[in-house]
This record gives sequence, structure tokens and C-alpha cells, in this order.
Amino acid sequence: MSTFFTPAFWCKILSMHKPMDIIHQNQLSLKLTEISIRELLFINDTPIEIFGFQDGKFKRILRKNAFINKNTLRDLLAKGHNKLFVYVEERGKLIEHVQSTLLSVTRSLSVGNPVEKGRKQMNLLAINMSYLYQHPTDDDILKLQHQCAKNLAYFLIANVHHHEEIYQGFIKQKHHFIYAQPIISSLFVLGIFKYSQLYSDQEIENYFITSLFKDIGMSAIPVDKYDQDELNDEEKELLRKHAEHSINLLKGRVPLSPNHLTIINNHHSFSLLTSELSTSIIGPNDKDIVAGFETMIISIMDIVSAMISGRPYRKASNLFESLDLIKLLIADQYPQEFRQIVSYFKNFFRG
Repeated sequence: MSTFFTPAFWCKILSMHKPMDIIHQNQLSLKLTEISIRELLFINDTPIEIFGFQDGKFKRILRKNAFINKNTLRDLLAKGHNKLFVYVEERGKLIEHVQSTLLSVTRSLSVGNPVEKGRKQMNLLAINMSYLYQHPTDDDILKLQHQCAKNLAYFLIANVHHHEEIYQGFIKQKHHFIYAQPIISSLFVLGIFKYSQLYSDQEIENYFITSLFKDIGMSAIPVDKYDQDELNDEEKELLRKHAEHSINLLKGRVPLSPNHLTIINNHHSFSLLTSELSTSIIGPNDKDIVAGFETMIISIMDIVSAMISGRPYRKASNLFESLDLIKLLIADQYPQEFRQIVSYFKNFFRG
């Protein structure tokens, strides 16, 4: 029996298993799909197995129902697991788990630390926004986003003095700008309308929802395309029509009035014509649009949030640079409103 377990025997066994391992890895590459690590940041356990990719191989790094927290994810990143994967057929279970957490946080916004609750809610909304952009015709995802956004608007109206802290906690997560920018701009829109003392809470909530959903039409282009400095002609045309596409996706599905849909249609009225991206968005004739105050605020806050958010192909501008641009765009036509915007941001960024 001793001659049976010779080195030659083990070499033979290992050589027999090597092809099987390659086959297994090839099978996994077909069965797995990539997820964002942010999807695990705000849940307490894993509803499915999580895989990493290291040394050219897929490895199970988290078992089903494993407890997770920030330290768990920090350790994974330290070990080089920058990309995470799940089985394609189980992807929906993770989405449902994240959405269940979003709904739970939404229902308990008034309980606990308001800064932590607001930050968590905004981050979960950004994650669900990514699900919505991937499946813009899914009524359940849209309904959940709308329901939770309404609750967030009510919460933010009641907690104006916490906006900066919530904002700072949100931007630390570095969500893709396509998902983060509508949330940031909507936070600013809500804050300015509340600061003006000219609108009821219900009106402010409606403008918050309008701002949040105004860019859903950008889902017509794969998100990774927006990381490029320039789009092709077909993509530019889709981007130029994204407001119209947003209206088509929202009409009859989200309770927005014709006035709010008109704001969405004109929300790039004040965009710069000199930018490659902006010209593809607004077209040559939009310079003649005379926008109302609400449209102007939603458009301008979109520009501010875009400028202070970085891109793979450009650095983020600071607030002073963005306000200099806003001054060029609106100060002559809206001098009082421009002063109000400056005053609002002075109060917003107290530090």
C-alpha cells in the first residue's frame, strides 16, 4: 500500500484535476455576473453567495447568510477583491434584499440619528436608481423609488439644518455620477425652495420628485458610455432627446402634473452651448427658451451638481467656480434669484 501514495501518484492526481479546475472556472465565468460593492454596504447579511476574482480565478469569499459590515468589506478590498460577482440566477435575490432594506429605512426615517438615517436613505436610493436605470420600464422598481423619494423629501424638509452633513456622508460613497447627480441636485432644489419661503411643503416635494426623475431618459445609453469624453453620433442623439424620453417613461406611471413634465422637458434651458456634452443635450434652438423660476432652479442646480461631481475625464470643480458660471448664465436675467442661490450655498456649506 505504501507504494500507492508515491509523489508520482500525487502528480498524476493533480494533473488530472487541473483540467477540471479550468472547466469549473470557465463554467463560473458564464454563470456569474458582476455587482457593485456598494450594494453590500447597507445590508447586514448576504442573501446569496458572493464571489471574488483573484489570481485569475473566481473564489467564493462570502457564504450565503454571512454577516457583513464595513469591516468585512474593508477586509475584502484590502485583499484585492475590487470586483464582486454573484450567480446570474440569484441576482434578483440580492436586489430584493437591498430594496427591502431601503423600504425599512424609509419607514423608520424619523427614528434614530437623522444624519445617519438621511445618509443611508440617500445612498440606498442611489443604488435603487442604478436598478431603475438598468430596468426603466419595471413598474415595481419605479414605484419603490417614487415612494421612498417622497418620504425622503418630507424628511429633508423637516431636517434642513442637517443637509450638509447628509450630503457629505452621501458623496463619500462615490456612486456613479449618473445615479448620484440627480439626488444631489434634488437636495439642492429642495433646500433652495425651502430657503426661499415662497413654496408650501407639498410644492417643494413635487419639485424634488421632478428633479430626481428628470434624467431617467438617460437610461437609453449604457452607463459606462458616460465615462467617455465623447459619444458617437447615435449616442449624442439619444442624449439630446433624453428629456423627451424621460417624459415618455414617467407619464402615467409617476403622478407628475403637466407643469412638472414641462419642467423636465426644459430642464437644460440654461446649459452651456460650448460644451460637447451640453450641445448634444439641448440642441441649437433651446437658447430661445424662456424658462420659469422653477425650471431655472432645477436646471441650475443640475449644472452645479454636475460641476462639483468629478468625471473619469475631468476633475470636479469647486463651488466657487460653479457659482461663477451660474452668475454668467442667470445673474442678468435673475439678479435677485442669483443672490438667493449664493446666500443659500453660504448657509449650506457652513464649514
